[in-house]
Amino acid sequence: MRPLLVSLPFCCILFAQSPFAHADRISDMTREEKCVYTARLQVAAAYYFTQGKAREDVKIHWHGDETENEIQFVTLNVDAGYAAMKRAVAASGRGIPVEVIGDKVYETCMRETAL
Repeated sequence: MRPLLVSLPFCCILFAQSPFAHADRISDMTREEKCVYTARLQVAAAYYFTQGKAREDVKIHWHGDETENEIQFVTLNVDAGYAAMKRAVAASGRGIPVEVIGDKVYETCMRETAL
């Protein structure tokens, strides 16, 4: 399986191309869409982590029409991706393979009762 590598600017562009361009796009997502987007953000963060890029050096390019909920969602998921990799490195001396993270995040998200 090839890793799903997505840049953070690409993830944010998804918002701009949404048919809900002026609505809260996170709230309007279906469960599946929200879980896929969560996985993409965390995979992108994990990829940057494996490249040695510090979290504070990852710039998220906003378009200016994001709601506070959207900004919080993206920021929390990028932070979560970095935190997961840091925990994995601390526990095993190596991180989780990036190609595994997306599946784990998606499966966990789909099992949650409240999103």
